[in-house]
Amino acid sequence: MKLFLSLLVMVSSLSMAGEQAVYQNWVVDSTGKSSEAHTVADANNSLGLYCANDQCLFYIRQGLNCSPGTKYSVLMNSPSVSTALTMECTLIGGNLFQILTPFDAVLRASQVGESIGFAVALQSGAFAVTRFSLLGAKPAIDRVLTEAANSKPKDQKPPQILIVPPIQIVPRIAPNTAPNSTPNSTPNPPQNTAPKSSSKDISI
Repeated sequence: MKLFLSLLVMVSSLSMAGEQAVYQNWVVDSTGKSSEAHTVADANNSLGLYCANDQCLFYIRQGLNCSPGTKYSVLMNSPSVSTALTMECTLIGGNLFQILTPFDAVLRASQVGESIGFAVALQSGAFAVTRFSLLGAKPAIDRVLTEAANSKPKDQKPPQILIVPPIQIVPRIAPNTAPNSTPNSTPNPPQNTAPKSSSKDISI
């Protein structure tokens, strides 16, 4: 988590370099090594998805004071999902961001509808509610997730080494030949052949 949060330092500088694409109310900034899809509600409130390599997270940037490292509860409401989330206050580049978890719940909520809202409980007992547009969110988020998936190195199989066992070579010997025989010689008859009897066999 610490390694990935250190990569988030680049979030504030993404819009100054790399490729940028607009999807209605959402903007995608890509640098090759990282990418971000985000939208703004006003000058102090933004919602986005940030990916570095094949790791991604959703964040909110609000004009509220929070203690870095502290976790808070937030209510999320969209046409498809309404649930409670956890957000962790993180200081990045002098700005406070809230990292939203679980990731899958925010992803599902961002895929359908025209807007999504987040309600944060304040110390006074009231709720600070911020709504963001979802127009263009799906293609923008899909693009960032696709770029993150493509940046993951593919598994490379090691080359296969075939080990062939040694082959024993046996000298070829012509059949029916003795070691001392010469070509076209007549084979010797068996020595232990029983003599033929002149009498006929009698069957009973």
